[in-house]
Amino acid sequence: MATPITAPMLELRNPDTGRLDARRIAGYLAIPLSRLAPALGRKYGTLHKAPDAPAVQEQLAPIAHSIEMLLEVLDDRAAVLAWMNAPHPDLGGRTPLAVIEMGLTNAVEGMLQAALWGIPT
Repeated sequence: MATPITAPMLELRNPDTGRLDARRIAGYLAIPLSRLAPALGRKYGTLHKAPDAPAVQEQLAPIAHSIEMLLEVLDDRAAVLAWMNAPHPDLGGRTPLAVIEMGLTNAVEGMLQAALWGIPT
């Protein structure tokens, strides 16, 4: 089954470059950029200077995609944040946000994708 094409959330992107922006993603998740930097394998200072650097796009993509999928289903930022901060049994009782902060961004994205496709985890 093919994934339908959806418009990217512009609020997660740098308006000048169109690239995903770590500062905007951290802001959307209501966490400081300093908590997101280790999850992306970056030092805070480096990420602070260039939050939309090409080198960080691959690490940001699963987080942005997870947010986009949740928003498509839940239709509300508050609900997205509640889901991200609620312990989940498929994540060993950890919150999706904690798993993202551990650098396991693909785990959350994959779990959400499987749920949308109707595949049990």
